[in-house]
Amino acid sequence: MTAKPEKQESKPDEKVEAARARVASTGRNDPCFCGSGKKYKKCHLADDEAAALAPPRTPDPDEMLAEGWRLFEQRRPAAAEKEFRAALALKPDWADALVAIGLARLRSGDQEAARREFNEVLRVSEKLAAELRESGAKDAFSRKEAQAYLRASHALGCLAFDQERYQDALVDLERVYSVDQDAVGTEARLIAGAALLKLKRPADAVPILEVASKSENGAGRALMSLGLAHFGAGDRAAAQAAMLRALDANSHFGTALLGRVPAQATNLGAATAGSREEAVGYAQTFGDAWDKEAKDFLKETMAGRSAKAGKAGGAAGAPTE
Repeated sequence: MTAKPEKQESKPDEKVEAARARVASTGRNDPCFCGSGKKYKKCHLADDEAAALAPPRTPDPDEMLAEGWRLFEQRRPAAAEKEFRAALALKPDWADALVAIGLARLRSGDQEAARREFNEVLRVSEKLAAELRESGAKDAFSRKEAQAYLRASHALGCLAFDQERYQDALVDLERVYSVDQDAVGTEARLIAGAALLKLKRPADAVPILEVASKSENGAGRALMSLGLAHFGAGDRAAAQAAMLRALDANSHFGTALLGRVPAQATNLGAATAGSREEAVGYAQTFGDAWDKEAKDFLKETMAGRSAKAGKAGGAAGAPTE
């Protein structure tokens, strides 16, 4: 004798879908589907309506943060900040939300409010910062948990630099490049080097920029600044060597610094290595550190490089006996 199959219980999702289907297709005065003989409204309608309602969703701070960044990318900082603050309310002292609020305030033009938020990131990240230093980290930005701390430190350094508080900028930027030698750390070193040049401390800028010049990110720009630092420190041979390496990496650096290319807005972060955009962006960002004497030395270096290239070309084209 064949056993009867056991009755399969409906899954919760299936029950919800069935209730929704009945509510949509059954009239209030129709006989109830259960066979009770009662009208649907007097029998299972209330139960089906309750089952068909979507259960209230628990607010998700990660989704709020993602929505805030979407609005931020649309250049809607006020709307983005609202989402970021909602996420922070659900997850207090969340560094990711705090740095996002700071960047939204910065885009809105409120630098002081942005600075407060970035400092809050540093406060809640003290333990993490200590762990990064103690571990000797060199790729901290690749770690998701460290990104908010590094973004806040970098932003504070840039704010201080723009406001000519160069000593403060050095403190903030050192937090970044001391634990990261990749793209973010290299950018921090470039700005720190410029701050030291502004403070008339070119010799101190040299070791910071030497590390940046060995990076895969921004090496050409670092070499230009390294050449300037060597020149300021009085080492003309080292200055020329660094400048020549920079010009080999991007021949546009010299013409951009000397104002021989049309001024244009450029996104330095999106510029590719060796491009004119990279050179123009460098000149826009760091060009005011190059005084007349430094530019004259750059002209001499470029002239010598051109003359050497011309002789090499002539020798290559000369007949051999």
